[in-house]
Amino acid sequence: MAMPFDPVARRPVSEVVFEDLRAAILSGRLTAHAALPPERTLSDTFSVNRHAVREALKRLQQAGLVEVHHGGATRVRDWRASGGLDLLAQLPLVGEEGGAAEVLRSVVEARRCIGIDIARLAAERATRAAVVELRARTSALAADDLEAAAVRYEELWRVLVRACDNVAYELAYNSLLAATDAALPASRAVFADEVRAVDGHRDLVEAIALGDGELAAVRADVLLSRSLDSAPAVPRA
Repeated sequence: MAMPFDPVARRPVSEVVFEDLRAAILSGRLTAHAALPPERTLSDTFSVNRHAVREALKRLQQAGLVEVHHGGATRVRDWRASGGLDLLAQLPLVGEEGGAAEVLRSVVEARRCIGIDIARLAAERATRAAVVELRARTSALAADDLEAAAVRYEELWRVLVRACDNVAYELAYNSLLAATDAALPASRAVFADEVRAVDGHRDLVEAIALGDGELAAVRADVLLSRSLDSAPAVPRA
């Protein structure tokens, strides 16, 4: 009898070392400017060969998390000053619970600001075909199941972002989406009211169809601000 399980994926040991060191840096256990132990020490600590350690350090360097000095110490960089949006998907998974709340609120705020400009540009640049697709995807939002509606909602916004014809916003949207996916189910609860706002999305799409950038921006602001009210509070010292 076949068992309903998938085989366990084999992972390179360098990937495990990379993920452990990345988590230590993003959580603050390894602070900015701190020197990492020598390769030999890391190799002994993780019980791996030095090649795996070098590969992990190379990936950390590419991510902007460490600075490698040949012949000297490898030092942790201030990731807030050197990292990119790709780190957002990792931040909710590390650190204290309050840190995850801060990241989720940051994502909601950034998405609102970017979304307003995306709507404005889409009104100016969307093709007729894009408007037809936006209308169809808006109608599909009225799903009984929130999970299904959330998937359709992401697809709608992907079309909307593409319609604004700005590759930087497309890549930023991908990073913000990856961050919300990494923070499930908390992000589902935050965006639930926005996802269900079918009329709000219809109003936004019609403003885009009219080519009215300012009206589209205003309607996007109203729509995307719904999630700000549901975002988790961040405790302040």
